Amino acid sequence: MGEIRESYSKEFKQKTIEHMESTGKTLSEISRELGISKSTLNPWIKQYGSGAVKEQTQVFVDYDRLKKLEQSNKELQEENEILKKAMHFFTKDRD
Repeated sequence: MGEIRESYSKEFKQKTIEHMESTGKTLSEISRELGISKSTLNPWIKQYGSGAVKEQTQVFVDYDRLKKLEQSNKELQEENEILKKAMHFFTKDRD
């Protein structure tokens, strides 16, 4: 028959990972201590561990940079169109 699957709250997951990081205990130690498999704890570390905050911050920095680059690209394309029109205007007079 099927096993009953345990569900853990977001707060429990966060507290578990904070406890692991603050005490310096290994994944195996926390797994034994709480009776939770390592394969269950691994995604929690990725989601709530100290490394997760850095990755999120990097995404926001890249997003801001992307917006600036898009704006710069738009301005350069507009300038390029103006120069093309000016080139055609001045070369028509020569013919």
